[in-house]
Amino acid sequence: MDMFEANLSIPFPSSKEAEIAYHSLRVDVEPSRGGAKKVLSVEENTLCVKIVAKEARQLRVSVNSFFDLLILVVKTLERFGPPLNT
Repeated sequence: MDMFEANLSIPFPSSKEAEIAYHSLRVDVEPSRGGAKKVLSVEENTLCVKIVAKEARQLRVSVNSFFDLLILVVKTLERFGPPLNT
């Protein structure tokens, strides 16, 4: 069976911000009825995302939903400033 796949690499100004985005977005599990699977990881200051779906429509919906949430995370980081080094 053919699968549709999207691989995204989203750079952040720092590894700390990439980690914050990762922890914020990883809790949003794809619904089982959606037919898509999302895997997130962090490599230095880059958030890596792999989304796989059985149908192109499912992939499109999943990617659009992910970007909506990513925009919210980025705007929140911008609003509250860079994280403190702890």
